[in-house]
Amino acid sequence: MKIRNQFLKAIPLALVFACFGGVTSPQELSEQDLPTLSPALHTALFPEVMCAGCIVPHWDSGYVLHVEIDTDPAVVTMYDRVGKKVLEGRIVPPDAVKASVGAAGATRTGGIVAIGGGIMTDGSSQRFIVKSDASGRVVQSVKIADFYPRQVCEATDSTVWVVGYETNYRHDPSYRDVSDEERNVLRHYSFEKGLHGSFVSLGSISKSRNVSMQISRPDKTFLRCGKDRVAVLLGATGEYLEIDTSTEKLSRWKVVLPLGLGEKTSGFAVTEEGRSFVGLSDFSDQDNMRTTGLYELKADRGTPVATLVPIVGTITKYDPSKIAPDGTFFYLWGADGDELVMQRQGDGWGLSWARVSAPATMTAKITGLQQ
Repeated sequence: MKIRNQFLKAIPLALVFACFGGVTSPQELSEQDLPTLSPALHTALFPEVMCAGCIVPHWDSGYVLHVEIDTDPAVVTMYDRVGKKVLEGRIVPPDAVKASVGAAGATRTGGIVAIGGGIMTDGSSQRFIVKSDASGRVVQSVKIADFYPRQVCEATDSTVWVVGYETNYRHDPSYRDVSDEERNVLRHYSFEKGLHGSFVSLGSISKSRNVSMQISRPDKTFLRCGKDRVAVLLGATGEYLEIDTSTEKLSRWKVVLPLGLGEKTSGFAVTEEGRSFVGLSDFSDQDNMRTTGLYELKADRGTPVATLVPIVGTITKYDPSKIAPDGTFFYLWGADGDELVMQRQGDGWGLSWARVSAPATMTAKITGLQQ
């Protein structure tokens, strides 16, 4: 599939200037210094779960996961990279009488890790994390008390990370009124020991009264478990977080958005080699045009700001009342090893895989421009 390069050819350096405040000359960083996207290396259709009116599934660790909401809200279905259904099961605790799954991810061994809530056999209402094996049999579960989970991923050591928020309902006898500075949104659990750690307070993200709703939306907040780190992109507040899984050290960056983009975060991915990518889109009321694009996120230790480097050929400006040009980037689902999984014009109700390459000179030039 040939990716068209319409918008970037017209203004190839304007978006880069917006990312790097130190750039003053077009000669400092040219299109030849930017990463490029390969043609599609693989494509697949998922007609059972990707269709008009379907609940949008989730991509994680090489699989598409679909959470049922009609027939049985405890059922999770998993499909491989060729669109074949490989697993389906009720992923809830063994003592659940009535339960529903809110979100799910894939385990490193081909099982499912799911988060949700329900009524247990003792009559209590519980929120939980549940893990299955590759056959769909539930093998581990842990209750998570007053934490309302929204996204989950499994780390390489088989522990799990969850994004969500504390509720502390006032009708709960154990209720304690706490400030947003004490309510953290990222938690680390193991099935053997329960809660390992809690990170990133609501108050440090935003003082807005609806901050918990902002971070709970899966189209605005993204959680990814990489080989040696956990990454969180807060699209609503323009912030990028990383936790080193060996030390649990937290690093934070503000993300510099390109001019004319940033209304919507259209996906986030962390590859096996540790590169991070972000999809962005925006609509201009002035000319009734939509702009979409794929960017590499550069977050260096010791700097407070993360920058977005445009991927050549993915920045497209088009009239949304018409069919977008063939190959227009729409959404970044995630990573599959070192390949990106995305949806582009021409993919239909399917996905395509591609790899981003970068000229050897790019990293050195970006480092120099940020200093």
